[in-house]
Amino acid sequence: MKEQGSSVAVVALVAVAVSFTACNHIQGMKSAQAVTGVATQPAPQKPQPSASAQAAPTIPSSPPSSASPSLPIAAPKSDAPPPKVVVSDRSQTLIVAQQMFRLLTHVQNIEGTTDETVEWWELRDAKEHVVYRESYPVAFENGMFENTVGISANSFTTKQGSGILVHGMDLPSAPDSGGWVQVFGFKYGRDKYAADESLFGPFGPPIFIDGEFLDIGTDSFRPTPTSFGGATTTVMNDVLKFRVWTGNFNIVYPVLINWITGSLQPAWRCIETTSKGQVQRCSYPITVEAHRDNQPTFVRLFPEADDGFTPKHVIVQPRSKIEYLEARTPVSWNEDAKAISFSVNDEDAKAISFSVNGDVWIKVRIDGLEGWIHSQEDFEAVGLPQAG
Repeated sequence: MKEQGSSVAVVALVAVAVSFTACNHIQGMKSAQAVTGVATQPAPQKPQPSASAQAAPTIPSSPPSSASPSLPIAAPKSDAPPPKVVVSDRSQTLIVAQQMFRLLTHVQNIEGTTDETVEWWELRDAKEHVVYRESYPVAFENGMFENTVGISANSFTTKQGSGILVHGMDLPSAPDSGGWVQVFGFKYGRDKYAADESLFGPFGPPIFIDGEFLDIGTDSFRPTPTSFGGATTTVMNDVLKFRVWTGNFNIVYPVLINWITGSLQPAWRCIETTSKGQVQRCSYPITVEAHRDNQPTFVRLFPEADDGFTPKHVIVQPRSKIEYLEARTPVSWNEDAKAISFSVNDEDAKAISFSVNGDVWIKVRIDGLEGWIHSQEDFEAVGLPQAG
């Protein structure tokens, strides 16, 4: 009995020990789970980041990093010093009414290259007085000039006066840009040559050209007489002639040199009465580059530049003879103190601007039959599709 009692006591002691160990193990697991819940947050089922990533603070409002390889990174402006430049002054002598003038240009050239730009220029009289001065900013990009300016000049003499034309070209420039020209001369023309040096100066701001400066001469073109009693007045004058693109062909636009007022203005001002009332428009010489189709087509040929008339439908064969005679269109003129610019399309103007901004008509002769056309379909039929 004593041995049996001892056995029972041993078994009871072992059971208590096992029970105590299990209890401690369960409490340890619960304690570990409690600590883990404080240190971590539930995560979605995806690969776990590295320990260093877990340790980084999380800021929900921060934008995505710009260093991501999937996004373009703007290259910072180079802190490299500007290239070495060579500075020089160039002089050109010009004679106007037996008086000497000098164009002085201050030029910067990047050493070892042909890249150069005019920083400023002056027009001086025989006593070295500055008649006019203009300057331009100079900036660099990738070791070259960001923009360049070229300046030149020539003297001219017409039947009514004499002066100087200063030509400028800015690069880079818009397609078909012809740069700019500026007119200098003696006010009152030949009547006051050398009578008063103060009468010499600019006849206006530069004329920025959406086309090309052609030449300077005497206006000898008379617009076609208008219908319905409209009047067209043309006076012989000294003019600057410009080629201006209309979208289908070029017109030759004249700018009058007014020697009396010492200014520039439209050479022609025309008022025409049409079926829609009075309109301000003139006829202009044209230049074309025709690209005709090799298939028969037709045009609506109007007897006047007025769609109130009934047109004739004229067949145009691939071998038909087509002559391009003149254009008739409104041209607006705008001016400020900084520049003159003109184009066929009505765009933002910096200064004086004359732009073709209305209904453009062209007079043609097809196999001997004359008339006017003005729609894009008819322009294409005679080989003048819209471009530019």
